[in-house]
Amino acid sequence: MSLVTVVRHPLVNDRIRTLRDREIDTELFRRALKELGLILAVEATRHLPTREATVVTPLGVEARCEEVDSTRHLLVPVLRAGLGFVDSFLEFLPKAKVAHVGVARDHETLEAKAYLCSVPGNPEEYDAVFILDPMLATGNSSVKVLELLKDAGFEAEKITLVCGFAVEAGINQVRTRFPEVRIVTATVDQRLNEVGYIVPGLGDAGDRLYLL
Repeated sequence: MSLVTVVRHPLVNDRIRTLRDREIDTELFRRALKELGLILAVEATRHLPTREATVVTPLGVEARCEEVDSTRHLLVPVLRAGLGFVDSFLEFLPKAKVAHVGVARDHETLEAKAYLCSVPGNPEEYDAVFILDPMLATGNSSVKVLELLKDAGFEAEKITLVCGFAVEAGINQVRTRFPEVRIVTATVDQRLNEVGYIVPGLGDAGDRLYLL
């Protein structure tokens, strides 16, 4: 099984078009990012464990089925932009816990430093962890979050990094440092520019979401 998945779908391509467009307003940007997150969530959760259950249908017939225990899943949005994917994942995992991680990037060195971390200290209570960040650029921020999760005792095999836009440099850094982590992305763009932004990309997703 490949640990890097690029989601191919006409609706993904359409949302990417919207997100790239510098002329769209904040409302449309937020909506497109949430809708892209919904599609990515379906792919990212493909390997979740399920448990057997039974229900009684309106015909009075008992049917065997499977259910997902969303209480055993952890969402880790990387502030600020990662908040744009949280509601998308909560649509499918409504009881998932949310641990916010704030990472700031030094614009000269591109080094990532954590300024906020609410990762819980009980990793045994979670079957899967989803790091949410629309952009995988240099990979420095993602590696920092993965280090925080590792320090808290989370196993890399249970972690999926979900992003909308990625480049090979960022993917390669994550794969080198944490080869067991799954990566799910909507597209792999051409390159990074001289200040570490994805090209063609979508600009700064956090700024476009929150106008600051």
